[in-house]
This record gives sequence, structure tokens and C-alpha cells, in this order.
Amino acid sequence: MMITGIAFLIFLIAILFRNELYFVAKREHYLSLHTILEFLSMTVSFAIAIQGWMIFPHHLSRHRLWYSGTFLAIGMIDLFHTFSYKGMPGLIITGSSVQKATWFWITARLTQACMLFLIMFFPDKQVQSRQKKTVFIFSLLYVFVIFYIIIRYEQKLPLLVVEGKGTTDLKNLLEYIVILFYAFTIFMLLVSNKKQPKKSYLDLILAFVFLILSELLFTLYKNVYDLQIFLGHLYKGISYIYFMKGIYIATIKEPYDARQKAEEELRKREKHLKTITSSLGEGVIVLDRENKVTFMNQEAERLLGYREKELLGKTFHYKIHCGKTDKSDSLSEECPVYQTIKYKKTYRVDEDFYIRKDGTMLPIAYVSTPMIDDNGEVTGAVIVFRDITERKKYDKKIKYQAYHDALTDLPNRRYLIEKLKSELKKAEKHGGQVAILYLDLDNFKNINDSFGHAMGDLLLKSVAQRLTVIHPSCFIARLGGDEFAVLFSGDIPDLNELAYTTIQTLRQPFMLENKEVFVTTSVGISIYPKDSNNEMTLIQHADMAMYDAKKKGKNQFSLYTAELEQQRIRKSKIEQLLHIAVENQEISLYYQPIVDTVSKRIIGLEALARWSHSELGYIPPNEFISIAEENGLIVPLGKHILKTACQHLKHLHKMGFNHLYVSVNLSLRQLRHHGFTAFISRLLQETALEQNCLELEITENIALSDEEHVVNSIRALKNLGIRIAIDDFGSGYSSIGYLRTISVDTLKIDKSFLFDVTTNSNTAQLTAAIVTLAHSLSLKIVAEGVETKEHLRFLEQHHCDMAQGYLFSPPVPFEQFISLLYNNPSPTLG
Repeated sequence: MMITGIAFLIFLIAILFRNELYFVAKREHYLSLHTILEFLSMTVSFAIAIQGWMIFPHHLSRHRLWYSGTFLAIGMIDLFHTFSYKGMPGLIITGSSVQKATWFWITARLTQACMLFLIMFFPDKQVQSRQKKTVFIFSLLYVFVIFYIIIRYEQKLPLLVVEGKGTTDLKNLLEYIVILFYAFTIFMLLVSNKKQPKKSYLDLILAFVFLILSELLFTLYKNVYDLQIFLGHLYKGISYIYFMKGIYIATIKEPYDARQKAEEELRKREKHLKTITSSLGEGVIVLDRENKVTFMNQEAERLLGYREKELLGKTFHYKIHCGKTDKSDSLSEECPVYQTIKYKKTYRVDEDFYIRKDGTMLPIAYVSTPMIDDNGEVTGAVIVFRDITERKKYDKKIKYQAYHDALTDLPNRRYLIEKLKSELKKAEKHGGQVAILYLDLDNFKNINDSFGHAMGDLLLKSVAQRLTVIHPSCFIARLGGDEFAVLFSGDIPDLNELAYTTIQTLRQPFMLENKEVFVTTSVGISIYPKDSNNEMTLIQHADMAMYDAKKKGKNQFSLYTAELEQQRIRKSKIEQLLHIAVENQEISLYYQPIVDTVSKRIIGLEALARWSHSELGYIPPNEFISIAEENGLIVPLGKHILKTACQHLKHLHKMGFNHLYVSVNLSLRQLRHHGFTAFISRLLQETALEQNCLELEITENIALSDEEHVVNSIRALKNLGIRIAIDDFGSGYSSIGYLRTISVDTLKIDKSFLFDVTTNSNTAQLTAAIVTLAHSLSLKIVAEGVETKEHLRFLEQHHCDMAQGYLFSPPVPFEQFISLLYNNPSPTLG
């Protein structure tokens, strides 16, 4: 009543004081406001439709179904009205116009008024679910017919609005018909609410009140851009919101409240019936205070195989519970049923056995509840029990799944640990040995990438089957991914031969989906008691040995040794110290000159990281750099190296060596790191270096990477003007294919080519071909590892552009490099 009163008050103020409050909005401003308000109404319309479609299958209510269909049609017609409004772009096949927009408007209002009246006029009932599609199609067809008539016969339809004069009598008459339908609908809602008060009725009544007021405002306005029109659209939007609220309450909240009330009533009943319901179950046996059977229900007879008369008067414990005929009191006193009667307490047993008539054991769970009379005395006990045979099967299945791999059906890591622990105890007791073969498929990721994960799974299953054939009497487990373990105990044969046989057998092709798939395996071996007497350590040592086999080139085996443990400890130590070294910038830079082979002049310098620790001494770069790449420290370390190298180069430029450039190695992790390109850009700005003074070296593996982010990073660096060099060219998967996607400036020939270039004609020809290839692609070529004058002479003969190596200088600290520039810029001529 309060909301209705406020709505009427605002309406009356807008009408009575229309002259004082009169204003006309600018057309463009009103158009935006009109569009917003119309879209608000359409949004609510479609929300009501969607709500009805979603909830209808659960309630099958005729009212909810037709509410959805009606508001779907209204929302679509209002959409046509909005786009046809003067100033709007119009519809796809026709432009906007006042006449068209007004006919869409009045059609939507008449549809809404008539349909809502009919919905309330006919009582609600359940309908069949297939009617949902019928109503949906009807709504769409109705909208299509309306759309076609108004678009096709716009010029023949009676005028509803005369521009410059206002609405016609026909338009006003139709609006009053709409109001009349709304009034009748409100009357029906009031009658329904009086019979059965519902909050949803009140919300629907409010919605119709706002609709009536909005229609009155649309008939009383002076100008299409005045306050009455704005207020009419606002009231229309509010009415739709109340429609959605009312339908929500009727559809969701009221059924939910009713359900809550029913559940509360049920809880009250359950409280009263608690004593009775606690005695119900699959099987019920009633005992007297002497522990003798007085009653059995049919389910108890079925489960135990006894007829009730066969057990009446018999002692429950001896006959059913323990299956013995002796009268041992100690057995009886331990029985929870006996204790129920003695201590007046309820006992719940989750797992036990009863003895059937045929002597078989029935796994059961039961509750034993004392029966107490009005005087508080125990008169007996009620036993409610159920068969848990299926549950025990399920538990067994769950346990099996917990200890076995789902893909290969082999034991998993957890099972291996428990099995190994058990075998170690036996070996310790009898003085035997235990060995583990830890297997990992080499480059298994390539199988997944090339053939798909489904093929990878087939391969894992086939490997598992082949391992069981190779070692039929051994415990074989899949540890996860592409890792397997074979456990040997007792009399262990020659492990080297076993490992070799395993590797060779797995090398044989696997036929998967008519395709031959080849795979190699790396194997690590650890032995009890030599390598460890602890199951976890033994597995860890076998794992370490396996990784050692991979380092040696894969497709082979390796036995665990103390040296591997020392390597692990050293690696762990270096990793810990590296965090501190990076944070304190303890990594220093050495520089090796890059010399022009024609002028013999130093034209560049390669920055090389060096680390000398107070405790461990000199740590080779290949050792700490690989660790930094594994744990991600390569990113901050790389920034330190780049920043220091650029600062040193700037210093050299200020000293007059403006022709020098610096070359710095990059890792894949750095290129993957977001913000790396921006860091390089800022660094060049801070040091005021020309972009072509910085050369970044990447390996062929990085160049061959198909990661979009890596390729984009390299291109972005090139766009900045940075020089890109391919380092160690020819040592890896040499391919000029990546030069189509990555623009590079320099190829650096790997030093392995220079070692025997003067003694091996094949190497000489291949090196010469690389130089020719680089020149044909307009690339600079740098030869690494130049140590003799013969090396240099060969490079000069084949017009190699640049060279670096110990012939000129080993990597030296920055201060020494400055001296090298001053004292011996062309050391080979010295």
C-alpha cells in the first residue's frame, strides 16, 4: 500500500503540476535515456522468460510456461520498437520511423495486457513438458507475424501519432483498452489473494499498478520528450522488475518456504519417533535380559538362514555371534550385545561377522540398543544389523585402486614403497639383497606431441605389458608419468645383464594402431644393503642413477655410486649458495675478445659469467648456469649480466672504443619471462647505447622452439634493433628452417669444428660450407675456439668474418680486457 501510494503521489504531482514541472529534453539526450530504459525493460522481460524456461521442467506449471512465452514475445517486440524509434538505426530491412515504432509499442502493450489477463483468468495446473516447445514456437511465430504486418503494411495501418501534433484518438483508445485489461487483472489478483494470501500476488498487483500509471502517462504527455514520457518509461521498467520478483517468489521462494516448513514438521515427527526409528533396519533381532532370542523379523531370517522358531529361546552370542557351543563366559562378556544389556548402553559396530545356519560367515554392521522399562530396568536388547558384503567388496576395490595405477593396472608408487619396506625387513632378517631398476622412457614427451596423448597412453600400457613379460616373477610398478620400477629380491641375478636385456627389449618397436613406435629407456640401479637400508633412500638413489644414465646419452643404465651422492650434495650446495650469490651480485663477468679476421682488430667482446666462491672455489659456468636455469634464478642472474655488460661497454665507448659491441648469451627461461623485451629496452635507454651495439646469443634449440611467446620475444628484440646470433651453430639440430621465422644477424661456428679443421678434410669442408651458407644469407660468421695460427689461416682462406679463442686471449676480467685493448689490440701480430 505504501509503494502504491508513493507511485500515485508522484503520478499526481507530475500531472497536476505539469506546467510548473514541464521541460523538454534535448532529442539526443532523450534518445539515449529512452534506449536505456527500454533496454532495462527488455532485459527484465528476457530474464523472466529465461527463468521460466529453466524452472518449468521442475514444476510443469502452465502459468510459468505462459509467463515465459509472453515476456519473450514482449521483449522481442519492444526490441523492434526501440530500434525503430526515431533517431535509431532501424532494423536490418527497414529504417526507423515514428509510425512503425508506435505500432510496435502499442502491439507489445496489447499483447502484454491480454496475455496476462488470460493467464490469470485460467487456473494454474500441471502440463506436459513437451508443451514448452509448443509455447516457444508459438511466441516466435506470433512475433514474426506482428513484425511482418507492421513492416509490410506500415503505410496502410491507421496513424497512431501525428508528428508535431501528438497521438491520435485511436492510439489513446488502445492505451485505455490496455489499462482496462490491467484493471481486470488486478481485480482477479485481489480475489485470489483474499482466498489464499501470497506475497507473490502483492508483487504482481504492484507490477500492474505501475503498468496502469505508465499507460496513463503515455496518454497524457504534451511532447514526446517531456517529463511524463520519461516517468512513463520509468514506471514501465519498475513494473517489469516487480513482475520478475513476483514470478521469482511464486516459482522459487514460496515452494522453498513450503518445503522448509514441511521439513521442519518432519523433524518434529522424527523427534517423536526417534525411539521407534532407532530400532529399524535390514535385520532385527530382539533379545531378553538373558541374551536369548525372543523375536526375528523376516529380513533377519533371510540373512541368517534360520527360521524364527529355530532360534527362539537360544542364546544369541553362542549360536550366531561366535558360532561356538561352549559356554565360555569370557567370550560372552566381550560381546557388545552382552555389554549393551549389562551397562544399559548403545553400541555401534561398523564391521563384524555373524554365523549363518550353513556355517558361512556373514559380514555385517550392527547397532545394539538396550530396551529399558518404566522403572529403568533393562529388559533386553534390540539388534539392528545389515549385510555389508557389497561394502567390503567396494572397500577392497577402493584399496586396490589406491595401490594400483589406473592406466596400466600395475602397482603404484605407494604400493612399491610398502612392498620394498617389507622386502627390506626380510632381507635384513635373512641376510639377502634387494635391488631396484628405475626406468624412464627417453623423450616420451615427443611421443605425446607427435602422436597425441591417447597414443602415449597406449605406449605406457604396452611398456607395462612388456616389462611383465621380461620379468614375470618380479614386482613391477608404475611410479607416475613414464617412470617404472622393477623390484628384485632374494637370489638376484646379474643386474647389469638384466638392465641391458630390459633396455634392448624395450628398444624393439611397439605396434600401436598400425604404427611402429620406437622408444629408448634409461635405467638406474640401486642395491640393498650397499646403497641404502631405507626404502625411500633406495628409490631416490635409483632415481639419481637413472638421471646419470640420461646425462651419459640415454638408452643405457647406470649403477648408483657414492660419487652420484656427492654430485647431488654439491648440486644442492651450489643451489643454496647461488641464491645468495645472485642476490649479492657475486657473479662476475669475464670478457673474451672477438677479432676481425682481416684487420686483426678487436671489434667485439663476449660477456661470460664467472663465479669463484670462498668455500667451494671456482665453480664452472656450465655447472651453476644449468642449476640457475632449473630453479629460475637465470632470470635475475641474466638481468645482472646484461646490465653489467652494457655498463662496461658504455665505459669502453667513453674511452674511445666506439666500434665495439658486446655479445651476451640468453637462455630459454629468459625469453619465456614476461617483460624481458621491456627490460632490454629500458636498459638501452639507461645506458644510452645504440641498439646494434648489443648482440644476444641464442642456441639452435631455442631457435627451433615453436613456443609462440618465445618466437614473439625474439622478433620483438629484432624490432628494437638488437642483433641476434645463433651460438654453437652445428653442434645441435642444425637446420636453416628456423631462419624463415627468426631473423638473425650472426652464426657462431661451434668450437668442436675448429679442433680438427686442419687435420680432417670432412670437417674442413663442412666448416667451409657453413661459412659459405652464412655469406649467402648475408649473415656474419664468427668462429669459436681458435687456438692456433693454422686455425686462423684456414678461416682467412675461407673469408670467415670474425674469430675468438685462446689464440687471441682467454676470457679475462674487465680491467684486464681494457689493458688488452690498449696494449695488444691485434695480439696475433704482436
